[in-house]
Amino acid sequence: MIALVAASLERLGVADAKLGVAVSGGADSVFLLHALRQVHQGTLVVLHVNHGLRGAASDADESFVQSLATPEQFCSARSFPVTGNLEQHCRRERLRLFGEWIRAGVVHHVATGHTASDQAETVLLRLLRGTGPTGLRGILPRTREGLVRPLLKLDRDVIRLYLRDHGLPWREDSSNADPRFLRNRVRASLLPLLRELEPSIEANLGRLAAIAASEEEYWTTQMPAATSVLDVNSLRAAHPALRRRLLRHAIASSKGNLLRIEKAHLDAVESLLLQLEGDGGVSLPGLEVTRSMGWIRLANPAAPEYRYTEDVVLDLDGGQLQGPLCVRVWQPGDCFQPEGRVEPTSLKKLFQIARVPLWERKNWPIITDGVSIVWMHRFGVDPKFAATGDTRNILRFKAQISLVGESNSSSSTSCI
Repeated sequence: MIALVAASLERLGVADAKLGVAVSGGADSVFLLHALRQVHQGTLVVLHVNHGLRGAASDADESFVQSLATPEQFCSARSFPVTGNLEQHCRRERLRLFGEWIRAGVVHHVATGHTASDQAETVLLRLLRGTGPTGLRGILPRTREGLVRPLLKLDRDVIRLYLRDHGLPWREDSSNADPRFLRNRVRASLLPLLRELEPSIEANLGRLAAIAASEEEYWTTQMPAATSVLDVNSLRAAHPALRRRLLRHAIASSKGNLLRIEKAHLDAVESLLLQLEGDGGVSLPGLEVTRSMGWIRLANPAAPEYRYTEDVVLDLDGGQLQGPLCVRVWQPGDCFQPEGRVEPTSLKKLFQIARVPLWERKNWPIITDGVSIVWMHRFGVDPKFAATGDTRNILRFKAQISLVGESNSSSSTSCI
C-alpha cells in the first residue's frame, strides 16, 4: 500500500514538492499522512479545517490532528457553516482555504485523502443527478488549483484494516452516518446493493472515471482558442456532441469556471442558438448570454458591455459643415447617408444591413456637426462632407475616441 502511494506521488509530479496534507482526523487522511511521511521527499505541512459542525467533537478532531504534527508544520482554520447546503458550503470553504495557503506559499500543493471508494460514490452521485460525460471523471487525481489525490487507487476498507494492523488511531465523524446527506445514503444503501449485483462495482466505477478523464483531457486539446463571441451557423452545423463541448468550453472561458453551471443552463443556451431566427438571451450564474445577428455572446454582467478605441483623422469640406463638430453615441432616430446610398438611412437599419450585433450598437460612436451625422464608426464619412481636390476650405479633424461600457464618449480633439 505504501508503495502505491509512492508511485502516485511520482505520477502526480509532487514527490519532492512542498506538500500540504489535508487531515480531518478520519481514517483516510490519517493514513495519507502516515504514508506520506514514509515516502515523500519534501516538506510536509498538516492542514486542518474546523467547520464547527459538531461543537466539542469538532474541536476534539482539531486537537487530535494537531497532536499528529509539530507546531511549525501545522496550519488550521475555522469555518463555521452558513444556511444552505452544508455539504457544499463546507467543501467550498475547504477549497477556498487550501487555495489561500497555496497562494501564500505555505505549501505548493495540497494532498487530500480521497479514495477509490470516494470515487465510486462520486460517480454514482453524478449519475443520479444526470451528469454528462465530463461529470463522469469524478474526482480528478490532480487539479488546476493545486490539489492532488494520491489514494485514489486504494479502497477505504483496506485503509482501515491497515490502520488497525499498525495500531494507528483515527477519529470517526458522526456526520458520515447522517442519512440527511445523499452521499451517506449511497454509501450505506446503494453501494452494498450494487456489490450484490457486481462485486467489482467500485473498481468498475473507478475505471469509468479514468476513461472519462482521459477522453476529456483529449477533448480539451481539441478546443479552439477561447472566445466570448460564437458564430450561430457554425454551432448549428456542428454535431450535437461537439456543439455542447464547444458551448461548455466557451462558458468556462468567459466565466472563468463552470461552478453552478448545470445541464439546464447548457440546454437553455443550446435552445437559444438552435432557434431559427431572432434575438434573445438567457442568464446563467455569473454570465449573460445574448444572441443577435447570427452571433452568440457570453459576457460577465458586471463587465463593461463594449470597449472601443479608435484614432480618427478626417479631411472635411468646411463649407458644408453647419456647426461645430462633436463626438457622441448614436441615438434612436439618427439617420446617416454613407457612400453608396442614395438617401439618409436610419442607423438601426444600417446596423441590421451590416449585421452589427446588439451589444456593439449600444455605444456606437458618431461625429456630427450639430445637424447631420458627418462620420460613423465603420461606415466612414458622409460623401457630401468629404474634402475633395476642389475643396477651398479643408478642415482636418483629429480625435481619439474611447468608449467603455455604459459611459458616453470621451475624446481628445483638435481641429486644424
